[in-house]
Amino acid sequence: MYRGLLFIIVICSVNGFNIQKTPVKYFTNDDPLFGQTVIQSTDGVFVPSPKHGKLFRCTEHECVEVNYDDKKPKGLRPVASVSSLTSEEEQHVMVCIKILKYRDVRYGRQLFFNNNNNNNYYQGQWIGQDSGTEIAFVLDGSGSIQPDDFQRAKDFIYNVMFNVWRACFNCDFAIVQYGAEIRTELSLLDSKDHARALLKVKDIQQIFKITKTASAIHHVLTDIFIPENGSKKNSKKTIIVLSDGKMLGDPMNLTDVLNMPQMKGVTRYSIGVGEGILNDTEAIQEMKEIADPEKFYKVSNYAALDDIQSSLQQSLIGDEDSGTEIAFVLDGSGSIQRDDFQRAKDFIYNVMFNVWNTCFDCNFAIVQYGQEIRTELSLLDNENSARALLKVKDIQQLLKITKTASAIHHVLTDIFIPENGSKSNSRKIIIVLSDGKILGDPMNLTDVLNMPQMKGVTRYSIGVGGGILNDTEAIQEMTQIADPEKFYKVSNYAALNDILSSLQQNLTGIEGKNLEVNDSVTPP
Repeated sequence: MYRGLLFIIVICSVNGFNIQKTPVKYFTNDDPLFGQTVIQSTDGVFVPSPKHGKLFRCTEHECVEVNYDDKKPKGLRPVASVSSLTSEEEQHVMVCIKILKYRDVRYGRQLFFNNNNNNNYYQGQWIGQDSGTEIAFVLDGSGSIQPDDFQRAKDFIYNVMFNVWRACFNCDFAIVQYGAEIRTELSLLDSKDHARALLKVKDIQQIFKITKTASAIHHVLTDIFIPENGSKKNSKKTIIVLSDGKMLGDPMNLTDVLNMPQMKGVTRYSIGVGEGILNDTEAIQEMKEIADPEKFYKVSNYAALDDIQSSLQQSLIGDEDSGTEIAFVLDGSGSIQRDDFQRAKDFIYNVMFNVWNTCFDCNFAIVQYGQEIRTELSLLDNENSARALLKVKDIQQLLKITKTASAIHHVLTDIFIPENGSKSNSRKIIIVLSDGKILGDPMNLTDVLNMPQMKGVTRYSIGVGGGILNDTEAIQEMTQIADPEKFYKVSNYAALNDILSSLQQNLTGIEGKNLEVNDSVTPP
């Protein structure tokens, strides 16, 4: 009797803690990261959407975008993370923001939610914002310059701006031309619209006549680097003088201008072009006086400006973190069962998905090898992370032979190249994922690993199954591919998840929680 009563009490208690299996509400979004992170609010949850750069407030009935009262800075997107602090009167929510490719600067967006606010419009402020970099070109348009050479000078400036903007979202440009007059061709305010700014560079008309270099530099300090014209107090400021000869007919003294108080903290470059500089001691001295130490460039003619473009760009954004480029080399040969090939794709998908949670400067590529070598995902495809992840899911197995060396060679010659989105100063990583040794490959593995392009590349290898573990030669191959202590071996493709966390931590240097996604789990 006692035992029966106790049994009934226990059953009733368990029923009191039943787990609800049926979701209260489904919300759909084409962002695969939507729903990964949620923060409880006073009447629901906050959910960031990294793909769209938005924050949603979701209740049991609806998911509504949170409207801000100002615009976010250029080049930012939310991290898939929010945090909050709630009081009786209001809730403070911090949305983490990170600049994509420049200097690894993080920003915070703090929103203040009044608990009685029902109009879904909230006050906020940006905190921790970098003031950026302001770069002023001082362009010689005097009469000694031929029209074709003046065009080459404009093309040079255009290309520098275009390439710097690819890496620096918080860089603004100005252009001052000097000749018979001093003229602002492009102001810092014009830089807000990159496309229009580049068109303005193309439309610059040469002024001709005299060479008032000092007056033009003075104009930058008094008319360009001022708040009224878009300059920020704490920005990094740079002046680049591009000229073919020494000053002529300038009422201002160069030394006096360079010693003005406004010049404090300004980085100065000078570029001397042609015989008017190179064969004139006074002209050389002038250009050296303008430039900071080791920031004077000299070229024989305007066509040779291209030779210094890369060096100048690197110097301008030298503090930039060029990010990390990770190339998976995926074995798709015939020895791999289709289910196992799917597991390999799921593993790569999960690595990309989780690494992107912490590394916004990480870009991925995938090269599959079998009967052919095929680029499944290029570095350029990373601009849209959701689409990149879908491309991983759509990879079709090649089958047949195992051309591992050729696939690694393909990464060096077709993936890690500027034309396909690679950056010269990026950290580069190759990860080879295979179930067996090389078969039918016309290339020699040792030769490929010793290619000059391999210098500085970090290499991992992952050997899967008996084709690796039970074959001494295969083990030797995979060990040769990997850098010391970067060879992983697992008993089968299902066991790849066991090394997921370790590999991600090695790639990003950040230990984090994994979110595994496979065919039975579809991101919302």
